[in-house]
Amino acid sequence: MIRDAKIDDAEQIYNLLEPYVQKKILLRRSREEIRAHIDYTLVYTDDEKIIGTVSLVFFSESLCEIRALVIAENVQRGGIGRALVYAAEEKAKQLQPNRPLQIFALTYTPEFFERIGYSLTTKDRFPEKIYEVCQFCLRKNDCHEIAVEKIFM
Repeated sequence: MIRDAKIDDAEQIYNLLEPYVQKKILLRRSREEIRAHIDYTLVYTDDEKIIGTVSLVFFSESLCEIRALVIAENVQRGGIGRALVYAAEEKAKQLQPNRPLQIFALTYTPEFFERIGYSLTTKDRFPEKIYEVCQFCLRKNDCHEIAVEKIFM
């Protein structure tokens, strides 16, 4: 089941993200940061256990990032990621009804996003992300993430 995240979910979300932080796939998000962005986070649950999560970050009314898409390793490749991205897209469209709406992600798995309608692009199309986030990243000079985008008209 996909639902909006609640403050009480922060610890489970943190624990779900942590293995990917350890593998250097994700940047660490503190529990406080998770709580601060909880209104823009969705979770996929199985018997109240969170097994997937995704967050939205709006840089403007027309630009939104899908961030921290994580699925528990033991349930990957079962459609949970796809379902979370589609749910995140719907949430983004509800929160920002103006069009066009450009949704992007920086990812190590662009092929996943391409399968669900995203196109490869370049990071320089998102100067807001670079200015607000990337310039402070420890990996800014050695980033291997690939940009993907989908535009809703």
